[in-house]
Amino acid sequence: MPKDIRHYIANELETIFIKAKESLYRSGFPAKGIYYIEEGLIGLYQVSESGKESLLRLYGPGSYFGYRTLFTNQCYPSTARAMSNSKIVKARINDYKSLEMLAPELTSYLMKEVCSELGEAEKRLLQFNSFSSKKRIIDTIYYVFKFYPDYPWTYREIGEHSGTDTTTVIRFCKTLKAEGILDVNSRKPKPSSLEGLSQYRKTLVDN
Repeated sequence: MPKDIRHYIANELETIFIKAKESLYRSGFPAKGIYYIEEGLIGLYQVSESGKESLLRLYGPGSYFGYRTLFTNQCYPSTARAMSNSKIVKARINDYKSLEMLAPELTSYLMKEVCSELGEAEKRLLQFNSFSSKKRIIDTIYYVFKFYPDYPWTYREIGEHSGTDTTTVIRFCKTLKAEGILDVNSRKPKPSSLEGLSQYRKTLVDN
């Protein structure tokens, strides 16, 4: 786990409290600063030309985000929105040279994170092209409950992250509840166990 941003940068910091569903920054806006999450959960969203919203990435406590644009000198490609009430520390650094001068250790770490995120994006694209909607739904449920189990995940959010419409998610989750894979007593998609979910996925055959 990387150190708190205050370990690297003593000045130019501000604390931001943001409520659930509020946007921290929006797609197309000029990139300003680096963000570090102390509390809460931030989702990175993108909207297609048809208006469909996709949940691209999740950031929890101890995560940095919004920094990739410092290396590319571009506007934000996606919208960062709080999924729960969150406490964010922002470093007012707007270009790569300033970051490298003030915090070379953090710069090195973030460059590695950029490469890691690109690898994850390629893997996810492969999943979208190769896996059925059922496998994508299960993979999403497994991922979000492994890393963010305390968040009250909805069928819509599972659909946004798995690239599946909400109706399909609800229908498949009813099957998973009937099979005992999801908690039948929960109104929302909640796995009975991650191991059971993983084992069930192995039984699925792509159409």
